[in-house]
Amino acid sequence: MMNLFASMMPALSEQSYIDALRGRRRFLQAGAAVALGAFGSSLWGADPNAADSSHQSQVEAARAMPLSKLNEESQRKVLSVLERPSIYRRLPGKTIDCDPELFVYLVRNPEVVVNIWELMGVSQMVAERTSAFTWKGNDGQGTESNIELVYGTDELHLLYGEGFYEGPLLKRKVAGRAVILLRTSYGLGADGRAQVSNKLDVFIAIDNVGAELLAKTLQPMVGSTADVNFTEAAKFLGKLSQTAETNPDGMPRLAQKLNRCNEDVKRGFTSVATSVGQRVAQRTAANNTQRR
Repeated sequence: MMNLFASMMPALSEQSYIDALRGRRRFLQAGAAVALGAFGSSLWGADPNAADSSHQSQVEAARAMPLSKLNEESQRKVLSVLERPSIYRRLPGKTIDCDPELFVYLVRNPEVVVNIWELMGVSQMVAERTSAFTWKGNDGQGTESNIELVYGTDELHLLYGEGFYEGPLLKRKVAGRAVILLRTSYGLGADGRAQVSNKLDVFIAIDNVGAELLAKTLQPMVGSTADVNFTEAAKFLGKLSQTAETNPDGMPRLAQKLNRCNEDVKRGFTSVATSVGQRVAQRTAANNTQRR
């Protein structure tokens, strides 16, 4: 989850940034085509799992926010983004084979996943827990953010983030705020394995006027990047769950290599990961009993 806020900021390569500015007219023409396509989809039936930036989805996501359950300060911060977002995106819905308990643990301890990626050499991103429900992150490319879990249940997680980009792509520092709503449902696949389905809505308010206009122009490109990141992250969680199931003895060794996680988090990860296989066996036995 930590990479979501960074991935939605305009962190493009320098050449892509120049090409995007030169091709603004093509972006606008493409935007018109996308709008027509969205209109057609509304008539003939859209894929409910497809990425979506429509006003209808934005309103639906805003209404799903558990605002009445937040304290006054959290309400103020969340509403400051919802009332005037620069970018809204519903990322593609994803269903993965994953142990539910492991999934929830990783959502609430994102530094575990980020640290594993760092150890694998697939990401420069780092995440550090700063309190029970807050983290600070750096994507290694000029974006820094502070993320707070303001509300959480197994089925719904609401995060608020503040961050900035400062690097060669823009002439000045760009600050922004984000609200991320993750809705999750759980079920069993045809083979009886546990499945986790996710719907992720992201609202971003960019505080710099010039950068906000640019972000709206580049939204199709930025949104596509976020879609890919979310898809790959979901696949990774599924693979990690599978590895925990088939190689539980390797999980404690992996936990000890996590050099950016505190001891409580590492112990918690070890506990939930090493017991994935047991829960799979219990679900399989229960499913077989019901079929008889």
